[in-house]
Amino acid sequence: MACGIFFMADAGGGTLLPECPGAESMAEEYMRQKKIILWVSAAFLILTAAGGICYSLNMRSENLEIEYTPLAQGRNTAVFAAYSADGTVADYVVSYLKKLKEIAPNIIFITDNPMRRREAEKLRPYANIVIARRHGEYDWGSYKRGYALLRQEGLVNADGQNSDAAPYLIFANDSALLVAPSLKPVLQAAEKSGDAVFGITANADGFYHLQSYFMMFMPQVYTAPEFAAYLNAVRPQKDGLTVAYRYEVPFTGYLQNLGFTAATLIPYEQLSYLPLNDKNCYPLTLLANFHAPFLKMRTFTERLNVQEPRRLVFNWLQKNAPDAYRDLLEHLEKINSPYLKEAR
Repeated sequence: MACGIFFMADAGGGTLLPECPGAESMAEEYMRQKKIILWVSAAFLILTAAGGICYSLNMRSENLEIEYTPLAQGRNTAVFAAYSADGTVADYVVSYLKKLKEIAPNIIFITDNPMRRREAEKLRPYANIVIARRHGEYDWGSYKRGYALLRQEGLVNADGQNSDAAPYLIFANDSALLVAPSLKPVLQAAEKSGDAVFGITANADGFYHLQSYFMMFMPQVYTAPEFAAYLNAVRPQKDGLTVAYRYEVPFTGYLQNLGFTAATLIPYEQLSYLPLNDKNCYPLTLLANFHAPFLKMRTFTERLNVQEPRRLVFNWLQKNAPDAYRDLLEHLEKINSPYLKEAR
């Protein structure tokens, strides 16, 4: 029998179907497939939207307080202070934490800014606790909060008596690039010195003081009530320079007046032939002649009066600390440092 033609309309337009036996079943099959296509398309759109939401959440900075692993009693503990304008964690910071973990099994990471949640995951292998929240007190505000958390967790009793105290409490921050392959020699030097307070370098701006980018304290220091009182007095300041003069510069003398001795890995007296008070202005000398484990990141900004060619500093790093050199270049590219051209 000859088949005629009839027109079937649907949401997608018109379709011609033959008017012959089985045409009705063909129409039903067509509609079934059409519905499948619509359901698949809808599911795809939903999944795409959900993925976009997850991506947006991961990329959005937020206040975080995460405990990855509990703090252990009787172990060296570091409070690591950081800051990131965009809520990310730089590779040089991750590399630093990896080596810091070798001498301080407990690490409290506190950053003076909200953080992207996916960035916090970079810290999971190294930091026991991550706190990301704007407090406006720079590194010293992070030190204050980390120390308060240790007291809250019962690892520090600020009464001068603490039988479970770890050998060292370490204050460290992201203002320095870790150049050395390990921090174990620093720990060994601190233990050998026997001094209650130990740092890497000192500065005579204002008056003699240990620089606070890396400091180590024995239990008799950080369990003293005066230590807690000093940190509790930290308040927001207008800029980092004011923070340094209010809190870093007086700190060494404050502790010495309490009877605690202080020393540095690179004795200030050995650097007396260098004219400027801040010996970090001579980065190549510190690295090549005194085997400094750190390089101040301010070396590649206008905030440090660098007295030696940065080009030679780059060359030294490329030859002697290639991993640190790679991390440094990655960071300088990210911040569009004008000094990056000297590495070419």
